[in-house]
Amino acid sequence: MKRLAAVLVVLAFGVSAEAREGFGFKKKAVELDRTIPPATNAGARRVQVTVESERGADRDDAATLQRYITEHILAGAGTVADSKPDVTLDVALDRLESHETWETYTDYERQQTGTKREWNESKKKYEDKPVYSQVAVQKQRKVIDAKLTGAFEIGAKNKAVTSGTVDESWRKTFGDYDSAPAPTTVEDDLLKRAAKKIAAQLVPTKERVAVLVPRASFEPLIPLAESGQWDRYLAAVEAMPAKKNGKEEAFRQYAMAIAKEALSYQKENRTEALDMLRAAKSHYETAAGLNAEEELFRQGYTSLFASSPISAPGARVGDSVARYESWTGSGSAVRVASTTPVAAPAAASPGMRNQTVIDLAKAGLSDENIILAIDGATQTQFDVSPDALIALAKSGVSKNVIAAMQKKTAKR
Repeated sequence: MKRLAAVLVVLAFGVSAEAREGFGFKKKAVELDRTIPPATNAGARRVQVTVESERGADRDDAATLQRYITEHILAGAGTVADSKPDVTLDVALDRLESHETWETYTDYERQQTGTKREWNESKKKYEDKPVYSQVAVQKQRKVIDAKLTGAFEIGAKNKAVTSGTVDESWRKTFGDYDSAPAPTTVEDDLLKRAAKKIAAQLVPTKERVAVLVPRASFEPLIPLAESGQWDRYLAAVEAMPAKKNGKEEAFRQYAMAIAKEALSYQKENRTEALDMLRAAKSHYETAAGLNAEEELFRQGYTSLFASSPISAPGARVGDSVARYESWTGSGSAVRVASTTPVAAPAAASPGMRNQTVIDLAKAGLSDENIILAIDGATQTQFDVSPDALIALAKSGVSKNVIAAMQKKTAKR
């Protein structure tokens, strides 16, 4: 009976642990298309693209680069013009070249290096047996190097907007059984990469990023995330009742955050996209506040099994909010954002607001959990005016929570 009781206790513990919300021991990542707003607000209407090279050998490459840049501008909903442009984009291609070389390296192979005599008991005689060891062997491998350098300058309304350099390089080694690309293929790849970076000054671009998705009760929704059906994923998460336990509710908040972030990048209206990004940021901050023990709410994640590192969600969405705030601002031709892939947000965003607190209170979370979320939020925009305090109280927010909101606001 004691053994049976012990087995039942272990099974019960296992079920409880398995049902606990979280990312699980084996993390699950899915990919989404992140929209990167243009690095300037110069606009992309009636753009005149000119690419030149002083080296005669590179003139065909200059024409190809101009074609690739034009394609990116058109794909980003811009337009081009041969005369009377609103925006000028001048590119100087300094160098595009590739080289094939061979380098010698030492490898080790298992080879027979001799024999030794051993007694064969079954045959009652001595026999010669081969002796194997690792032998140093000199081999050669092909190395392909390629490099593209140049500079660009953007102007609008007869004023300089921005300028910069272009520096793309490629290097890879190929062994005996590897298929090496032709140098012209490598050079063409560099032209495409340079064209995308230059066009990104004027038009939005896309990048594929990986995000972690929660498991446990959210496991059935993972196929929706994998197939990019984020609208259905969000609807399913919002249909789930809020969890009474703050640490469990944190994962529901996180799930809503990644869905809203993904959907924001799909919106054509910049203002709507920005509003959804701000909502996503608020959900991320709420999740981090409700469950301070879950480091992945705040930090990135790297795994040997992941194709690329996963950025910290707060830093990623904060960077997007800052970029979209600049993009939806004035249309003057000024530099608006860094081209660093993910950085800390340069401008403040709303974070938690009164409505966020009201939603948590209506979901049935305890005052302690809501206050944890408020204290853990990196950005808040609480309205603690008399009318707003009355509205909070009528919406079911307790005095202790209201006091925490006032305290957080006073610290700003």
